[in-house]
This record gives sequence, C-alpha cells and structure tokens, in this order.
Amino acid sequence: MPIIHPLEDPDSVRWFLPPSKSHMIRWIALASQSDSMTSLVFQGSPGRDIESMASCMEKMGVLIERESQRWKIFGSRNGLVLPKSTLDCGNSGTTANFISAFAACLDGPVEIDGDRTLRNRDLSPMSSCLRELGCDVSSDSLPYTVSGPINKDFSSIDESLSSQTLSGMIMASPGFPMEVKISLNGEAVSRWYRDLTIETSSLSGWTGNCSDVVLLSSWPVSTPEIIEIPEEESLLPVSLLFDKLHGTESLDYGKFEDTLVAETIDKAISSPHEKISLRDTSDLISPLAALMAISSGGEIVDAKHVRGKESNRIISTIRMLSSFGIEVEERKDGLSISGGQYPRAPSETVFCEDDHRLAMTALVLATKVGAELSGHEICDVSHPGFFEMIMPKSVGA
Repeated sequence: MPIIHPLEDPDSVRWFLPPSKSHMIRWIALASQSDSMTSLVFQGSPGRDIESMASCMEKMGVLIERESQRWKIFGSRNGLVLPKSTLDCGNSGTTANFISAFAACLDGPVEIDGDRTLRNRDLSPMSSCLRELGCDVSSDSLPYTVSGPINKDFSSIDESLSSQTLSGMIMASPGFPMEVKISLNGEAVSRWYRDLTIETSSLSGWTGNCSDVVLLSSWPVSTPEIIEIPEEESLLPVSLLFDKLHGTESLDYGKFEDTLVAETIDKAISSPHEKISLRDTSDLISPLAALMAISSGGEIVDAKHVRGKESNRIISTIRMLSSFGIEVEERKDGLSISGGQYPRAPSETVFCEDDHRLAMTALVLATKVGAELSGHEICDVSHPGFFEMIMPKSVGA
C-alpha cells in the first residue's frame, strides 16, 4: 500500500485525459458489426474497460489491430460467432450489458463473467429484458450464461434504473433474428449516454428512434472509415479538484465549456445552497462532492442510480471523504454537503473500494495532505497512468 506524500511542486504535474471509454466502447461495438475496416483515432491510452470490450468482441470473431493511438477494427463479415471460452468483462458494466445483448443474438450458450466488483453489480434490468425476449439467462449477476437466440417480439425496460439496457439492445440490434418491440418505462436517467448510443448508431446507418416504444430489427452497419475519439470529459472534476487544492491550472477548460459536464461543475461550485442534479451525469458524484465541500457546498440530487455503480457511490463517497475529514450527509437520492471544508490527512488507510472514480478522488486529496491508500491501481480502468501522472516522485513504502 503506497504512502502518498503531499506534492512539493504541483505545477510540475502534466495532466492529460484518456480517450472517452463511453465513445470508444460504442464504436468498438458498432465497428465490430460493420463490413468494412474502421480506424479509431485517439490521444493517450485506452483504459482497461475499453480493453475488456475489445477482447470480448475478438472472442466473437472480430479482428482488432492495436497501434499507438489508433485501433483498426475489421468487422465480422458473416456475423458474430459463438465464443469458445468465457467472455471476461473485467470491471466494465457497460461491456457486460452490451455483451449480454450480443450473446442473445447467437444460437447457443455464452458464458459471461467479470471481476469481483462487477460480480456484485445487479444486472437484472438486462437479464429481465432478455428473458422476456425468449432467452435463458442463468442469473441476475455475473457469472451467468446467456442462451439465445431471441425468439419473442416484446420486452420492456425501466429507464429509471440504467441507460445501459436500452443502449445494449440498440447496439446489438444489427444481429437481431426478428423485429422486437421494446416498451420504455420510468423516468430516464443517464440520458447523455443513451443519446450517445443513438448518435453513434445513427452515424452508422440506424434509422430508428426512441419514443415510448422502440422498434428494433436487423440493420446493416456502415461505420465511418475514421473516427476520432474525444477525451474523457467525465474526469474533468478530478482535474479541477486538483487545481482548486493546489492553485494550478492543469487543463484548458475552455474547450469543454459548452458540455453538460462543465455546466454541472460550474453550477456546483459557483452557487451556494444549490441543488445539483446528477440525473444525467451521475459519474461525477465523488470528485464533485469534494469540490462542493471545499467551495460553497450544496446538495446533490437525482443520483439514486449511483448506488448500483462499481461501489454504492453515495455511501462510498461519504466514507472516503470522511476519512479526509470532509463531512457530507446521505440523502435518499444524493448528498447534502456543507461548504468551506478542507481535507486533512487520514489517520488510517483509505480503501478505494474497487471504484476507479473514488480512487482518483482520494489520490487527488492525498496530493495535498498525504494518505496511505489501498487499491489505487483501479484507476487504470478508465485512466491508465493516472497514479504516475500526479505522483511521479512522491511514493513511499
């Protein structure tokens, strides 16, 4: 377990953002079903979640050539094939949901698994949807076996639980053996991710749309020849937390100013006693709560769906921040946060709870006050090299 010492020269940190895993996972899913070669171009290194998606698609017959800052994907011209071994989704819930939908299009059993954290996540929204479509799914959590193909034409999805079920079904629909009708219920969360699915699919030839009922049937995928993957903007509050603590300016924030993430952050740190909705930006909760605590405070709302992430992020965020002397209170759908607080060195080891966003927030706080951390390696799920980036010389045994 590394002992993190306060940074002596925070200006020396050269901050960078990795490629967006939300974009890259979706483009891998689509390009894998295209008849032509697709190049994904990006800056930095893909995280382990992206690698998990890529390796699963390779086991289903897709060829992926990995070059520095460019991946070439050669779609499976005759369709995806039954894998000969278990599909390992690692830590990625998005991969698990997408792969489950792909497996439902194949004629036979597909074994799907993940790491310890992913095994603890509830995947019942997807498993229930697939059962309604006539597939056999052996459990509501990993490891499980999906036995297809789809043979019924109606299912329903509760969008208040997750956007990944609908996204997975749209991504897999090129391989559907029949037209299916999906009824959408509940108040949708994470709509930005759902809309990203619709955007990338539409750019690849999908002509459908989302309303109360979605019709999905097989369609030919034609992805663009070259796709530029943007930076992972959901990590902006992590870098901004670093800057607020150290008085630095690690990134050019101007290029993100019109994004939903930037708008959410700006509102959270500039207006006291505000209610900050994370209905569509739930991944921000841990670093955003820390930012609000050292700024003007406020309340995070519409975030009950983060309880089903890599950790229960409402509870784990409270636990982690408390170890740094930052007190926040649990609410049914979020957090209540007093402003004007400041971190102090933890008296005991801080456990990162197998949650990459929690770990990155804890590491940034530790660069100011020091800490002993356990499980910081999980950062590589979304940001390879994060630890080395912010702590190049300050690690002790």
